[in-house]
Amino acid sequence: MAKYSLDRDSSEPLYQQLAAALRREIEEGRLPPGVAFPSERKLMARYQVTRTTVRSALGVLKQEGMVVAEHGAGSFVRDPKAERRRVDARAVGSSRPRLGPADEPPAEYSGERAFKIQALVGDMTRRIPVTPWVAELLQVAPGTVVLAQEGTGIDATGAPILARVWLHPEAEAKAEVREEELVGLWLPDLLRLRGLPGEEGEDVVEASMPSPNLKELLALPDGVPVLQLYRVMREQEQVVAVIESHLPGDMTTLVFPRVREGF
Repeated sequence: MAKYSLDRDSSEPLYQQLAAALRREIEEGRLPPGVAFPSERKLMARYQVTRTTVRSALGVLKQEGMVVAEHGAGSFVRDPKAERRRVDARAVGSSRPRLGPADEPPAEYSGERAFKIQALVGDMTRRIPVTPWVAELLQVAPGTVVLAQEGTGIDATGAPILARVWLHPEAEAKAEVREEELVGLWLPDLLRLRGLPGEEGEDVVEASMPSPNLKELLALPDGVPVLQLYRVMREQEQVVAVIESHLPGDMTTLVFPRVREGF
Protein backbone atom coordinates (compact mmCIF):
# COMPACT_ATOMS: atom_id res chain seq x y z
CA MET A 1 0.00 0.00 0.00
CA ALA A 2 1.37 3.42 -0.98
CA LYS A 3 2.07 5.80 1.84
CA TYR A 4 0.69 9.31 1.64
CA SER A 5 2.58 11.79 3.82
CA LEU A 6 0.88 13.70 6.59
CA ASP A 7 1.53 17.42 7.02
CA ARG A 8 2.16 17.98 10.70
CA ASP A 9 2.28 21.75 10.21
CA SER A 10 -1.20 21.82 8.71
CA SER A 11 -4.21 23.11 10.66
CA GLU A 12 -6.09 20.01 9.54
CA PRO A 13 -6.10 17.37 12.32
CA LEU A 14 -3.87 14.36 11.71
CA TYR A 15 -6.74 11.90 11.98
CA GLN A 16 -8.58 13.68 9.14
CA GLN A 17 -5.43 13.63 7.01
CA LEU A 18 -5.02 9.92 7.69
CA ALA A 19 -8.66 9.29 6.86
CA ALA A 20 -8.17 11.16 3.56
CA ALA A 21 -5.07 9.07 2.75
CA LEU A 22 -6.91 5.81 3.41
CA ARG A 23 -9.93 7.07 1.50
CA ARG A 24 -7.72 7.66 -1.55
CA GLU A 25 -6.40 4.11 -1.26
CA ILE A 26 -9.97 2.83 -1.42
CA GLU A 27 -11.07 5.11 -4.27
CA GLU A 28 -7.97 4.26 -6.34
CA GLY A 29 -8.52 0.54 -5.88
CA ARG A 30 -5.39 -0.13 -3.84
CA LEU A 31 -7.69 -1.28 -1.06
CA PRO A 32 -10.43 -3.18 -2.94
CA PRO A 33 -13.73 -4.31 -1.36
CA GLY A 34 -13.34 -7.11 1.14
CA VAL A 35 -9.66 -6.45 1.84
CA ALA A 36 -8.69 -6.15 5.48
CA PHE A 37 -7.12 -2.91 6.67
CA PRO A 38 -3.59 -3.06 8.08
CA SER A 39 -3.61 -3.45 11.83
CA GLU A 40 -3.65 -0.41 14.09
CA ARG A 41 -0.06 -1.16 15.03
CA LYS A 42 1.08 -1.16 11.37
CA LEU A 43 -0.74 2.10 10.62
CA MET A 44 0.77 3.68 13.74
CA ALA A 45 4.27 2.68 12.61
CA ARG A 46 3.75 3.60 8.97
CA TYR A 47 2.40 7.09 9.65
CA GLN A 48 4.09 7.71 13.01
CA VAL A 49 0.81 8.55 14.72
CA THR A 50 -0.89 7.48 17.93
CA ARG A 51 -3.45 4.72 18.31
CA THR A 52 -6.07 7.39 19.02
CA THR A 53 -5.34 9.03 15.65
CA VAL A 54 -5.67 5.71 13.83
CA ARG A 55 -8.95 4.84 15.55
CA SER A 56 -10.35 8.31 14.89
CA ALA A 57 -9.46 8.03 11.19
CA LEU A 58 -11.11 4.61 10.91
CA GLY A 59 -14.12 6.04 12.73
CA VAL A 60 -14.49 8.67 10.01
CA LEU A 61 -14.43 6.02 7.29
CA LYS A 62 -16.95 3.89 9.18
CA GLN A 63 -19.30 6.85 9.48
CA GLU A 64 -18.97 7.34 5.71
CA GLY A 65 -19.87 3.69 5.14
CA MET A 66 -16.55 2.92 3.44
CA VAL A 67 -15.33 0.59 6.18
CA VAL A 68 -17.07 -2.05 8.26
CA ALA A 69 -15.83 -3.69 11.43
CA GLU A 70 -16.26 -7.42 11.98
CA HIS A 71 -16.14 -8.38 15.65
CA GLY A 72 -12.92 -10.23 16.39
CA ALA A 73 -11.70 -10.00 12.78
CA GLY A 74 -10.79 -6.35 12.22
CA SER A 75 -11.85 -3.67 9.73
CA PHE A 76 -12.58 -4.26 6.05
CA VAL A 77 -13.33 -2.19 2.96
CA ARG A 78 -17.05 -2.35 2.26
CA ASP A 79 -18.35 -3.02 -1.22
CA PRO A 80 -20.87 -0.21 -1.79
CA LYS A 81 -22.83 -2.42 -4.20
CA ALA A 82 -22.81 -5.60 -2.13
CA GLU A 83 -26.17 -6.95 -1.04
CA ARG A 84 -27.99 -3.73 -1.88
CA ARG A 85 -31.61 -4.11 -2.90
CA ARG A 86 -33.73 -1.71 -4.91
CA VAL A 87 -36.91 -1.40 -2.90
CA ASP A 88 -40.12 0.19 -4.18
CA ALA A 89 -40.82 2.65 -1.36
CA ARG A 90 -44.55 2.40 -2.04
CA ALA A 91 -44.55 -1.21 -0.86
CA VAL A 92 -42.53 -0.73 2.34
CA GLY A 93 -44.58 -1.54 5.41
CA SER A 94 -47.74 -2.22 3.44
CA SER A 95 -47.55 -5.96 4.04
CA ARG A 96 -46.80 -7.95 7.16
CA PRO A 97 -43.08 -8.77 7.55
CA ARG A 98 -42.54 -12.50 7.14
CA LEU A 99 -40.05 -14.91 8.62
CA GLY A 100 -39.02 -16.36 5.28
CA PRO A 101 -38.87 -19.99 4.10
CA ALA A 102 -38.89 -22.45 6.98
CA ASP A 103 -38.87 -19.51 9.38
CA GLU A 104 -35.25 -18.83 8.50
CA PRO A 105 -33.61 -15.73 7.00
CA PRO A 106 -32.62 -15.97 3.29
CA ALA A 107 -29.14 -17.27 2.53
CA GLU A 108 -27.93 -13.72 1.90
CA TYR A 109 -28.23 -13.00 5.62
CA SER A 110 -26.35 -16.01 6.91
CA GLY A 111 -23.06 -15.69 8.71
CA GLU A 112 -21.86 -12.46 10.31
CA ARG A 113 -24.62 -10.40 8.68
CA ALA A 114 -27.39 -12.77 9.70
CA PHE A 115 -30.55 -10.85 10.51
CA LYS A 116 -31.26 -11.26 14.22
CA ILE A 117 -34.73 -12.49 13.45
CA GLN A 118 -35.06 -14.26 16.79
CA ALA A 119 -34.60 -10.98 18.65
CA LEU A 120 -38.21 -9.93 18.04
CA VAL A 121 -40.11 -12.57 16.11
CA GLY A 122 -43.57 -12.01 14.70
CA ASP A 123 -45.56 -9.00 15.81
CA MET A 124 -47.28 -7.50 18.81
CA THR A 125 -50.12 -5.07 19.32
CA ARG A 126 -50.31 -2.61 22.19
CA ARG A 127 -51.51 0.84 23.21
CA ILE A 128 -48.60 3.19 23.67
CA PRO A 129 -48.06 6.98 23.69
CA VAL A 130 -46.82 8.44 20.42
CA THR A 131 -43.46 10.15 20.19
CA PRO A 132 -43.43 13.89 19.37
CA TRP A 133 -42.38 13.19 15.77
CA VAL A 134 -45.07 10.56 15.17
CA ALA A 135 -47.61 12.83 16.91
CA GLU A 136 -46.82 15.54 14.33
CA LEU A 137 -47.30 13.11 11.44
CA LEU A 138 -50.41 11.51 12.95
CA GLN A 139 -51.82 14.95 13.83
CA VAL A 140 -52.51 14.17 17.49
CA ALA A 141 -51.18 15.71 20.70
CA PRO A 142 -47.76 14.44 21.84
CA GLY A 143 -48.14 11.59 24.30
CA THR A 144 -51.55 10.54 22.99
CA VAL A 145 -52.05 6.81 23.62
CA VAL A 146 -52.94 5.06 20.36
CA LEU A 147 -53.23 1.53 19.07
CA ALA A 148 -49.91 0.43 17.55
CA GLN A 149 -48.79 -2.79 15.90
CA GLU A 150 -45.17 -3.82 15.41
CA GLY A 151 -43.82 -6.46 13.07
CA THR A 152 -40.28 -7.68 12.55
CA GLY A 153 -39.03 -9.98 9.85
CA ILE A 154 -38.32 -9.85 6.12
CA ASP A 155 -40.30 -7.66 3.75
CA ALA A 156 -41.61 -8.52 0.30
CA THR A 157 -38.22 -7.77 -1.28
CA GLY A 158 -36.34 -10.07 1.11
CA ALA A 159 -34.75 -7.27 3.13
CA PRO A 160 -34.83 -7.27 6.94
CA ILE A 161 -37.27 -4.73 8.32
CA LEU A 162 -38.85 -3.49 11.51
CA ALA A 163 -42.26 -1.96 10.77
CA ARG A 164 -44.65 -0.21 13.15
CA VAL A 165 -48.17 1.06 12.45
CA TRP A 166 -49.71 3.87 14.51
CA LEU A 167 -53.52 4.15 14.20
CA HIS A 168 -55.33 7.46 14.61
CA PRO A 169 -58.03 7.22 17.34
CA GLU A 170 -60.72 8.57 15.00
CA ALA A 171 -59.81 6.02 12.35
CA GLU A 172 -59.91 3.28 14.99
CA ALA A 173 -63.44 4.31 15.95
CA LYS A 174 -64.60 4.70 12.34
CA ALA A 175 -63.25 1.29 11.32
CA GLU A 176 -64.43 -0.28 14.60
CA VAL A 177 -61.05 -1.93 15.10
CA ARG A 178 -60.82 -4.43 17.96
CA GLU A 179 -57.41 -5.52 19.23
CA GLU A 180 -58.30 -9.20 19.10
CA GLU A 181 -58.88 -8.88 15.34
CA LEU A 182 -55.22 -8.08 14.82
CA VAL A 183 -54.00 -11.50 15.90
CA GLY A 184 -52.58 -12.85 12.65
CA LEU A 185 -53.71 -9.81 10.64
CA TRP A 186 -51.63 -6.79 9.65
CA LEU A 187 -53.35 -3.53 10.58
CA PRO A 188 -53.13 -1.90 7.09
CA ASP A 189 -54.87 -4.99 5.67
CA LEU A 190 -57.67 -4.68 8.23
CA LEU A 191 -58.11 -0.99 7.42
CA ARG A 192 -58.48 -1.81 3.72
CA LEU A 193 -61.10 -4.42 4.56
CA ARG A 194 -62.99 -1.73 6.51
CA GLY A 195 -62.94 0.69 3.61
CA LEU A 196 -60.10 2.92 4.81
CA PRO A 197 -57.47 2.46 2.10
CA GLY A 198 -55.56 5.59 3.06
CA GLU A 199 -54.14 5.86 -0.45
CA GLU A 200 -53.46 9.58 -0.15
CA GLY A 201 -50.66 11.04 1.95
CA GLU A 202 -46.92 11.45 1.79
CA ASP A 203 -43.68 9.63 2.51
CA VAL A 204 -41.02 11.04 4.82
CA VAL A 205 -37.51 9.53 4.77
CA GLU A 206 -34.82 10.05 7.39
CA ALA A 207 -31.42 8.47 8.04
CA SER A 208 -29.95 8.17 11.51
CA MET A 209 -27.62 6.03 13.54
CA PRO A 210 -29.51 3.09 15.08
CA SER A 211 -30.09 2.43 18.75
CA PRO A 212 -28.06 -0.48 20.19
CA ASN A 213 -31.16 -2.71 20.08
CA LEU A 214 -31.97 -1.87 16.46
CA LYS A 215 -28.32 -2.25 15.47
CA GLU A 216 -28.33 -5.79 16.86
CA LEU A 217 -31.72 -6.62 15.39
CA LEU A 218 -30.74 -5.61 11.85
CA ALA A 219 -27.15 -6.88 12.25
CA LEU A 220 -25.74 -3.49 11.25
CA PRO A 221 -21.94 -3.07 11.12
CA ASP A 222 -20.39 -0.16 13.00
CA GLY A 223 -21.02 3.21 11.38
CA VAL A 224 -23.93 2.08 9.17
CA PRO A 225 -27.12 4.15 9.47
CA VAL A 226 -30.68 2.95 9.36
CA LEU A 227 -33.21 4.27 6.84
CA GLN A 228 -36.49 5.33 8.40
CA LEU A 229 -39.50 5.62 6.12
CA TYR A 230 -42.69 7.14 7.50
CA ARG A 231 -45.77 6.65 5.32
CA VAL A 232 -48.64 8.94 6.25
CA MET A 233 -51.92 7.33 5.19
CA ARG A 234 -54.78 9.76 4.58
CA GLU A 235 -58.42 9.55 3.64
CA GLN A 236 -58.95 12.96 2.06
CA GLU A 237 -57.69 15.39 4.74
CA GLN A 238 -57.97 12.98 7.68
CA VAL A 239 -54.86 11.07 8.76
CA VAL A 240 -55.71 7.38 9.12
CA ALA A 241 -52.41 5.91 10.23
CA VAL A 242 -48.65 6.26 10.07
CA ILE A 243 -46.51 3.31 8.98
CA GLU A 244 -42.99 3.56 10.37
CA SER A 245 -40.36 1.31 8.77
CA HIS A 246 -36.67 0.79 9.57
CA LEU A 247 -34.30 -0.78 7.04
CA PRO A 248 -30.49 -1.30 6.95
CA GLY A 249 -28.93 1.68 5.18
CA ASP A 250 -26.08 -0.30 3.63
CA MET A 251 -28.34 -2.89 2.03
CA THR A 252 -31.30 -0.81 0.86
CA THR A 253 -31.85 1.62 -2.01
CA LEU A 254 -35.30 3.18 -1.76
CA VAL A 255 -36.90 3.88 -5.13
CA PHE A 256 -39.83 6.27 -5.51
CA PRO A 257 -41.52 5.61 -8.88
CA ARG A 258 -42.75 8.80 -10.49
CA VAL A 259 -46.36 8.86 -11.69
CA ARG A 260 -46.61 10.64 -14.99
CA GLU A 261 -49.38 13.21 -15.28
CA GLY A 262 -50.08 15.06 -18.52
CA PHE A 263 -46.84 16.03 -20.22
